[in-house]
Amino acid sequence: MEHIQPGRELPVPKHLHMAPRVLATICETIGIRKAETGGMLGGCRETGTVTHFCFDTDAQRTSVIYTPNNALLNAVKREWREQGIDFLGSVHSHPPYIRRPSAGDEVYVRRILDVLDVPYMLVHIVTTLADTGAFTLYPFAAVREGNGVRIIEQELVVDGNLIRAAKPAVPDETVGTEEYLMILMEMELSMTAMWYGTMPWVGVPPMRRRRYGNDRRRRSGND
Repeated sequence: MEHIQPGRELPVPKHLHMAPRVLATICETIGIRKAETGGMLGGCRETGTVTHFCFDTDAQRTSVIYTPNNALLNAVKREWREQGIDFLGSVHSHPPYIRRPSAGDEVYVRRILDVLDVPYMLVHIVTTLADTGAFTLYPFAAVREGNGVRIIEQELVVDGNLIRAAKPAVPDETVGTEEYLMILMEMELSMTAMWYGTMPWVGVPPMRRRRYGNDRRRRSGND
């Protein structure tokens, strides 16, 4: 259940803390598919920590529209509620040229804010390996403002590392684009899985900075 009292003001956390496995799973599901796919985020609203993710396997989608499977997601929300996990919001992919919530996203999240009467909802956007050659997550939150919402950009922190969006890699025109894209997809998925997933680190040297998608740098001190 929610850990806050109804109507209580709770500011949007500047730093969005996400469990390593959650980021890896988003990359391995949403991140390898063409836009538009998505899923649901859970965790603790008071701390702004995302600890759970459910991929929306049966959503309706086109190349520009993602329509959630509410029956599936509502069932998962009930399970999460019984476990004390807050429903924090959603993450879905956009075409490469849309890297923030759309007007349609804002209308949809306003309805959720009104129904649940919570102070904010996460509305993260992903551009994918299949569309851009890199996996990038853009963290945003929405709060009610007037008759609409105000979109607030956050900073993503995973395992103590600040993850900043980097410019997608551009395929070399001298090689086959399809082949180059496949190489980048395999590389990006492997790097994300090694950082945050279950792939072994044996023989893999430490990486100071990601070259594709999001890059990492160690944070110092408290957020």
